[in-house]
Amino acid sequence: MIGIAAPASPQRYGRGLDGLVAGDTRIAELDGVAGRLLYRGYPIGDLVAHCSFEEVSYLVLNGELPSPDRLEAWRSELVRWRRPPDRAIEALARLPRRAHPLAQYRTMLTVAACHIPEAEDSSLDAQWRRPARILSWTSALAAAAIRHLEGAPPVGPSDELGFAANFLLQSLGRTPTAAEVRAFDASLIVQAEHGLHAAAFAALVVISTGADLGSAVLAGIGALSGARHGGANQLAFEMMAGLADPDQARLWARAALARGQRFPGFGHRVYRCPDPRVRALEPIAEELLSRRGLSERWQVYLALRDEVERALGPRGIFANVDSITGLIYHPIGLPATAFPIPFCLAIQTGWMAHCLEYLPDGAMIEPGAVYLDR
Repeated sequence: MIGIAAPASPQRYGRGLDGLVAGDTRIAELDGVAGRLLYRGYPIGDLVAHCSFEEVSYLVLNGELPSPDRLEAWRSELVRWRRPPDRAIEALARLPRRAHPLAQYRTMLTVAACHIPEAEDSSLDAQWRRPARILSWTSALAAAAIRHLEGAPPVGPSDELGFAANFLLQSLGRTPTAAEVRAFDASLIVQAEHGLHAAAFAALVVISTGADLGSAVLAGIGALSGARHGGANQLAFEMMAGLADPDQARLWARAALARGQRFPGFGHRVYRCPDPRVRALEPIAEELLSRRGLSERWQVYLALRDEVERALGPRGIFANVDSITGLIYHPIGLPATAFPIPFCLAIQTGWMAHCLEYLPDGAMIEPGAVYLDR
């Protein structure tokens, strides 16, 4: 008698592959119940308090915090690549200012990618030589895109400044204050990595085909430009900017809740509790706004947050990181239309880490599909 194998149990997943695990990682732990986010075992609150973005980017990519010598070498490598190819900057002049900021940024990076040394070399050694170049080139290109939005020419880098300070110099056309650098550095740290979200997974699919790391980052930027993914920080800030004072914020929020309106910057697919990134950034944002004489903006944020969380918290909806970053970017002087750019600049660190983690023994990602005859 010929035996017939029992059919395998079907995989269970929800819309958007919710609940489907695509692999394992040692890069970050996201606990959406306890409200924890750890990079390589380090809580992000501790990293914000004690580290720079240079240290955290090294940690995310390499698996450990750098020794003083390795940190100095990493910083030197980042400084070395602060000047992207001229052709990439020149491409900006041909782009309309009304184009999506991430589209401008992505276009310049595409041009720069054509000038990457060893562009056809997809060996693991060559891929590991690319993160510093990508981080620094994209920082300069991102700053140029922000200047273009304002109708201003690009600003050259300073080799004497750290990563965050140099980005602000090139974006604003002035040397940032210490408080601005600290706040922006913290925003980069808490957004440097966040698991296999849509953009990270897009990058992972591309790197699995044997493409170079720059192409994978470009895929991530493309995914991040979607309205559902990378623009909530701008929308959240614009929502709050339209509210004059805390009393108006409370009344508006109650009316919006009664209408069943959604609030950009609130709710998250992972966190069903307060977002740990928000907890890390709130005191920094409050201090920066106070220094700028914008404490009323902080009170509006608190009023809106409290009303929304009081009503929707029992359903697991709380302020997420997009609710708070605009309160850092705005007092620094970045235009609201540009807010998706620094988010992209930070989180590409995690995309590259996932790609490099996957490469040694990862197969090309080609999931199947269930055919439906009707």
